[in-house]
Amino acid sequence: MIQLIKNIFITILAATVISCNGQVKKEKQSLQAEQGSEMVKIQIPENGFSNAYLDKDGSIWFSSNGGGIYHYDGKTFKNYTEENGLSSNQVFSIVSDNKNNLWFGTQNGLTKYNRKKFEHIPLPYQDTTGLWLDKVYPIINPNAVHSIATDNNDNLWIGTAGGGAYLYDGKNFKSYLTNIGQKQEDSLYHNWIPFIRKDNKGNMWFASMTHGGVSQFDGKEFTQFLIKDGLSEDQVRAIFCDKTGKLWFGFNGNRNSGLTVYDGSSFKTYSLEDGLCNPRIWSIYEDKNGHLWLGANMGNLCVFDGQKFSEFKYDGQIFSDVLFILGDSENNIWFGGSNGIWKYDGQIVTEITTNK
Repeated sequence: MIQLIKNIFITILAATVISCNGQVKKEKQSLQAEQGSEMVKIQIPENGFSNAYLDKDGSIWFSSNGGGIYHYDGKTFKNYTEENGLSSNQVFSIVSDNKNNLWFGTQNGLTKYNRKKFEHIPLPYQDTTGLWLDKVYPIINPNAVHSIATDNNDNLWIGTAGGGAYLYDGKNFKSYLTNIGQKQEDSLYHNWIPFIRKDNKGNMWFASMTHGGVSQFDGKEFTQFLIKDGLSEDQVRAIFCDKTGKLWFGFNGNRNSGLTVYDGSSFKTYSLEDGLCNPRIWSIYEDKNGHLWLGANMGNLCVFDGQKFSEFKYDGQIFSDVLFILGDSENNIWFGGSNGIWKYDGQIVTEITTNK
């Protein structure tokens, strides 16, 4: 069972586990994005980038797997780390609330940023010193925040790496989804929730990577969907709601997983036999033309036009290990992961990072 868990999480280790001594060199606090006619690019931090978020003012925040967070306002980049008050340099998720606070999900709990200072908000502590957990820590770390989202009441939903989900109202935490999925060697579930998404009706959807499928919360109760209900796999990595309200699910690539869509009444799965580029789908985005962009861990960026799947190429270049895809207010598409960050304006791809 230990070997099974290690196989399940081997890719997340590669993307997220860093040592204290392996942190990136300290970037300058403000990097000029333009110097004359030449753009100054972000140095790719060790283990790359994990996520991105479009802020309300149109600027973009990027989280990294060891280099803290980066803010791009259209002209300059600014890097924030633990030295600035971030609770960990390993950041997985970003969201803002209706009070204009930013929230960062990190390896060491929550960080709240009120645009002036950072505040560390620890989760209700869960012990990770058990005999079995010692062997898989930090892959399973219930004190780490891997996903965050706000609901229509501006509550914060938090997905942990082994402790289920929390609802946080700004003062108190309430625990959910702890006892679903598959029990581990210590007879506990350790439900890992890597993704939370709100749909067009305000329902909250929670992905489980520990065989818990997906769970929908309608404001009153949870409904769980598993393979028997139509999912292609019960280890769910990504969730996306398109303009029509359909839910799309990406998986970790095990067994018969593919790209599964739910229209509210039934599920349909696109597999490799249907032309799917890669079954390890970690990020999904819909562009202005209704095409789906699919980022794959250990695979290449793919576009689905509703009829066929095609690898995205630019000047013969393919883009692998894309962990996030984001659209901005000008319909540019930003994507990236362990290998860097790129911006696509519909015609030209611009690399935003450098490894030199």
